[in-house]
Amino acid sequence: MKKLEDKQFYYIVTWDEAAYMTKALHAMEIPHTIESPGNKLEINEGELAIVFPNVPMQKYVEIRELFGFDGMRYPH
Repeated sequence: MKKLEDKQFYYIVTWDEAAYMTKALHAMEIPHTIESPGNKLEINEGELAIVFPNVPMQKYVEIRELFGFDGMRYPH
């Protein structure tokens, strides 16, 4: 997966959710990357962060609908 330089927001998911979500995001052609515990974000064991760059509003709406809530701002 390509490394994102412009990390803007993220969602914390379980490993099982991450598999489903990444398949859906690939199908929707939405850029993202995965971060695991030990990176910049506070992520518990058994969880992953799906991180997104700045995206057009239409894509953000699609992402929000997929996850069911707003993403968290990526710390800079």
